[in-house]
Amino acid sequence: MKRDLELIRAILLRVEETPVGQSLSSPLTVDGYGNDVIAEHVRLLWEAGYIEAQVFLSPNQFGITQVEYYDITRLLNDGHEFVANAKNPAIWKKTVNLLSDKGGDVGLTVVKGIAMRMAFEHFGLV
Repeated sequence: MKRDLELIRAILLRVEETPVGQSLSSPLTVDGYGNDVIAEHVRLLWEAGYIEAQVFLSPNQFGITQVEYYDITRLLNDGHEFVANAKNPAIWKKTVNLLSDKGGDVGLTVVKGIAMRMAFEHFGLV
C-alpha cells in the first residue's frame, strides 16, 4: 500500500471536526477509498503521533497483522499542526503541486514542513 496524502488530510480534517468527548470509530468512510486502506492510514497516523486512538490489530488469513477495528479520540499536537496548514485549500494545493513538481514521495514530516512554508508564503510572512 502506498501512503495517500489526500486520504491522510481527509482523515485528519474529519477528526478535527469531531466534537470533544466524541470519537470516530471504524469503519470511517471517505469517498473513493476502501475500508482496509482507510484503516491502514488511521494506523499510520496513530503510529506517527498525529492522532490518539485505540487500534486493534489481528492477523489475517495469511498471518499478516492488519487493523481489525479503531476508535479515534482526538488530534494530537502534530495532527493539529498538520491540519492548521493543510486545511486551507489554496495552501494544500500549493503543497501538493510542489511535491508533485519535485518528485512527490517524502515523509509526512517533510509534507508538514512544506505545508507550513506554503502557509507562510500565503500570508506574506516570508
